[in-house]
Amino acid sequence: MNWWKRLLRRTQMEAQLEKELSFHLEQHTSQLVARGIPPDEARRQARLALGGPEQVKEKCRDARGTRWLEDLLQDTRYALRTFRKKPGFTLLALLILALGIGATTVMFAVINSVLLRPLSYPEPDRLLTLRVFTEQIGELWGFSLPDFNDVKRDSQTLGLAAWTYGGGTISEPGEAEYVNGRQISAELLSTLGISPVQGRTFRPDEDRPGAAAVAMISYGLWQRDFGSEPSAIGRSLVYDGKPYTVVGIAPAGLQLDGEADVFTPLEQRQITDPRMQNRAARFLRVIARLRPAFGLVEGRAELALIARHLAEEYPKSNAGLSVTAYPLQKELVGDVVSTLWLLLCAVGLVLLIACVNIASLLLARAVSRERELAMRVALGAGPGRLARQCLTESAILGLGGGVLGVVLAFVSIHPFIAFWPGSLPRAEEIHLDWRVLLFAVGASLFSGFLFGLAPALRVPVRGVEQTLRAGARSVAGSSRRLHSAFVISEIALAVVLLVSAGMLGHTLLALSSLDPGFNNHNVLAAHFALSPATLENPEQIRHAWQDVLDRARRVTGIESVALADIIPMREGENSLPYWTTATPPPPNQEPIALASCVSPAYLKVMGIPLRQGRFFNEHDRIDSQPVVVIDDNLAQHAFGTKDAVGKRIWIPAMNPGPLLIVGIVGHVRHWGLASDDQSRVRDQMYYPFAQVSASLLHFFSSIMSIAARTTIPPSNVVEPLRRELRGATNDQALYEVHTMDQLVSASLTRQRFLLLLFGIFAGFALLLASIGIYGVLAYLTSQRVPEIGVRMTLGAKPLDVIRLVLGQSLVMIFIGVGVGILAALAAGRILNRLVEGMRPADISTFGITIPVLVLAALFASFVPARRASRVDPVSALRQQ
Repeated sequence: MNWWKRLLRRTQMEAQLEKELSFHLEQHTSQLVARGIPPDEARRQARLALGGPEQVKEKCRDARGTRWLEDLLQDTRYALRTFRKKPGFTLLALLILALGIGATTVMFAVINSVLLRPLSYPEPDRLLTLRVFTEQIGELWGFSLPDFNDVKRDSQTLGLAAWTYGGGTISEPGEAEYVNGRQISAELLSTLGISPVQGRTFRPDEDRPGAAAVAMISYGLWQRDFGSEPSAIGRSLVYDGKPYTVVGIAPAGLQLDGEADVFTPLEQRQITDPRMQNRAARFLRVIARLRPAFGLVEGRAELALIARHLAEEYPKSNAGLSVTAYPLQKELVGDVVSTLWLLLCAVGLVLLIACVNIASLLLARAVSRERELAMRVALGAGPGRLARQCLTESAILGLGGGVLGVVLAFVSIHPFIAFWPGSLPRAEEIHLDWRVLLFAVGASLFSGFLFGLAPALRVPVRGVEQTLRAGARSVAGSSRRLHSAFVISEIALAVVLLVSAGMLGHTLLALSSLDPGFNNHNVLAAHFALSPATLENPEQIRHAWQDVLDRARRVTGIESVALADIIPMREGENSLPYWTTATPPPPNQEPIALASCVSPAYLKVMGIPLRQGRFFNEHDRIDSQPVVVIDDNLAQHAFGTKDAVGKRIWIPAMNPGPLLIVGIVGHVRHWGLASDDQSRVRDQMYYPFAQVSASLLHFFSSIMSIAARTTIPPSNVVEPLRRELRGATNDQALYEVHTMDQLVSASLTRQRFLLLLFGIFAGFALLLASIGIYGVLAYLTSQRVPEIGVRMTLGAKPLDVIRLVLGQSLVMIFIGVGVGILAALAAGRILNRLVEGMRPADISTFGITIPVLVLAALFASFVPARRASRVDPVSALRQQ
């Protein structure tokens, strides 16, 4: 019979066992009576021969193989009855555990979906992203189109695809609107292993200059503008002033560094973008899939070989350049990895504090139950049996807290995602799945084991008689030491979280006080898309941009307006090599500077200080002397002095000849308040939009932005400005509008987010530590009531009793603080490595956070100390 059948028929088998024992007892008694022994004596001898009925029954139950499960059910029922008798303790423990396990489950759910779960593509582990590396700049994400085509042609281990950013105005069907776009190679969807929802992807013959204008549209645009009609395939789409034939509908959820609505063939862009044939212009993102029978090691080895061949063939652009591959998932998750693991460690500390807190409560409860447990030992229960009972009680408590924690996680996970600063990668995939639930169960059981271990180890094995004779208020020294260890652990862990929160707060204050290098108040910045009809003729482009500036100045509330291709603290960069002599340096050893193309009013709009010389004016035109303005960083690095006005600088990407430096301006923290000091490119230069060559005007017009200084709140001019700039054909668009205040604030969103979460964790840890020290001292003082009564009888005053209890508390507090400071210093080093702009821990951080913890702990200690000082000596002595 199977064990589970024996368990289900337990009642019947117990009755059968009782009958068998009775039968054997009667049978043996009858045999003894037949030998002439009196019936009473025969029954007594039969019982002695058979053994104790309960002991015999226990042996028979052990033989069934279901004893462990029967004990578990018995212990479970006993634990539930015990918890029902102590509702206050039970609710407090469940609430503490629910908060700890709930927070940990939320973080694991995010990590599971973002970092651990494979991408939703076929064979996602074979998908890679390719990057180039130069000794001078380091790792770059961009490929040039010639390099991409060469690697795609020569690679035997990888199938390659590429894409780059785009966007334009859709003027038909429907009203004109600006949408994000992507230019993709014909192999992109097949490389990812996905297919269009409707229609087809691009053919190789369509991904070349001069081919038929075809486009794929996103699933969202298909629903929005075409009503999800299958007839959308083959219809015309006027995009950026050019009619395209819709050939396919991209699958829902396809994201290439964000969502896009229109996908066009990559190499058709060669007609309007001269960078496409420039081997040094690296702006393509490349995705690869390992071919069958090849692994990542073979792919990387082949890429290294191809990169060496390209460096030999094209030394001017590719010398010192290497190519490597990484899993695509690593590329998609970006820089959130360290933040997620950091937060998981933080909530893990909170859960550990919760476990220690409950362990101290359960230990106090176990000490008060020592006589009960000793009685069980005296009646024959083994130490293992009693330990299992204690662990069962803690496991039930842990599972109960886990259930509440999962409910809490389910409710809070979506608000947490929405609260995440910026965009969280793969946010749409985050949910509670079986892995998360399994983690929650494991965390619950582990927590239960952790805080149930101390009570289980307190099971009385020796000195049972002494335990039974001892008074109810006796506390062994080992119990006091264990309680003290729990309090010290809670305080040390709380110190780590408090100091970490203090370091983040100090960092945020320090970063917020930095000068961004410009006046960010009352400044508006937005991308702008010209009418597609003006983009064919360079002169029309120049007139169109001048018309935009003139129209913008007429808007009420705008003081000045300018154009710029990149805006500080917003996505986008244009890093160019330069040198200061007519003889260029060796390839890939040129210094790099951040180059910004602007109109003359840019300095006034942004409020950037002019250090020397002048900024651009209306005389700096395409037919005049090429000029450039540099920041004081570049002046110092390139010329060894900040007095560089009148000197010349060579920037091949701008002009084949030298450019005249006409001004020096202050450094702008382009990469953000936290990131600029660690950025790989800090030198900056500005060149006039009016001197951009005609061949590049179409490209620059696709990336230009408007910056406007206002005399009223910037948000009040957005709609009037948008209406004014719609143009005669109503197809010009102002989009991605931000104030500079918003961009400056956004550069610190991650630090602000971490500070808020660590502040919450630290507050919760401080509360738990205070509860823990209060509970331990309240319990210990209650056990010392007779001792306190004796002291007061011998002349001790209430103040002496308070001093006695607080002295005991201070010893635990200071030891915990000492251990916590050492751990906090180690935690500070981790934060310095993982958080941008992090300031190291200083005396002020410890000087603020430690007193807060000590005062809170002393306040929690004062309540039981004051209660102990009011003990009535007579009543206390009677308890003895």
